[in-house]
Amino acid sequence: MPKMVLLPKLTMSLGGYIRETVEIYNEDGVKEFPHRNVVVGNPTTEPIKIDVPAYDENWVKRHQELGLIVVPVEMDQDFVGIFKMVEEKVKKANL
Repeated sequence: MPKMVLLPKLTMSLGGYIRETVEIYNEDGVKEFPHRNVVVGNPTTEPIKIDVPAYDENWVKRHQELGLIVVPVEMDQDFVGIFKMVEEKVKKANL
């Protein structure tokens, strides 16, 4: 699986790194990624490799276990507000 490095104290949106269609995988029983976007923040002082694109429902949990702040964004939610909230959490983290 491809990886991307999320640098220390960085927050980013994975909107462009989400698999949006499953049409070619329908025969394999693959489900669509359940969120419109995901905001990821690295509160640590170390770079962390993340899997891209986000493929499945377990992506969020797997990356939270790495110590990242991961907040899924749904269609009716305020993306900018969520992004700023994650940025503030990353800035305040003392890891």
